[in-house]
Amino acid sequence: MSDLKRYWIVVHYETDLTAESDWDACHDIRMGNTIVENASIIAREIPSDADAEALITDTRLAVRKQAAISIILRQLSYKLQDYSLLFDGVPPDIQKKLEMRSLEEIENLSIAVLDFSSLDDLRAYLE
Repeated sequence: MSDLKRYWIVVHYETDLTAESDWDACHDIRMGNTIVENASIIAREIPSDADAEALITDTRLAVRKQAAISIILRQLSYKLQDYSLLFDGVPPDIQKKLEMRSLEEIENLSIAVLDFSSLDDLRAYLE
């Protein structure tokens, strides 16, 4: 039998629903695998000798960053009328630059992206 490990899991999913009640709205979300398919999910192992609070905070920040990048992709897709960005994501060179940014930089980018008219504008911003 293997040793069990301890994990901290953060699931971030937001959506807008029309329903008759909050119970109906929650029930509609739970149908199928909607949350699992569309959520930002981060799992981090908590080693026995780790500072659990620091790891939990780091995990929460990671999922917020992932969610912010997702919002930027939605904004950019809408702005450029290029919905393939939602399915394929941004090109790998841009993705790598986004991942290197802090949460604060990503949140600032979510405002700047409103003025972009191409992926080249995003590339230039990230330089």
